[in-house]
Amino acid sequence: MSVLVFYKPTPEGAEAVRAGAQQAAYLGTTLVVHNLPTDPADTETVVALTSGAAAGAGVEFLTVLGPADGGTGTDEFLAAAGEPGVDLVVLGIRHRSAVGKLILGSTEQQILLDAPGAVLTVKA
Repeated sequence: MSVLVFYKPTPEGAEAVRAGAQQAAYLGTTLVVHNLPTDPADTETVVALTSGAAAGAGVEFLTVLGPADGGTGTDEFLAAAGEPGVDLVVLGIRHRSAVGKLILGSTEQQILLDAPGAVLTVKA
């Protein structure tokens, strides 16, 4: 059993990690954070953020690196979300207008619509 978090190096991503740790503690399960770093320094940041949030909530954690090809990682994340034992998907989102949603696609929107189970969305 686990709580799966989609992390991007944004304030919304950081809030998703914190909320995921709280939910993992509530459910008595493990926190799994999928990391999509834009540069190597972000990898260290997400591990430190996840470690702090998990320690504060008293849960075990695991970080998974995103695709090496620099892609969005959406397909890999949705595949992980469909694995048995995933209790909840946590996703940090930001407000976008209807026109913004129409013109620009959103990784978060695709995950929200295509996730095979329950999704918790949080704002920063």
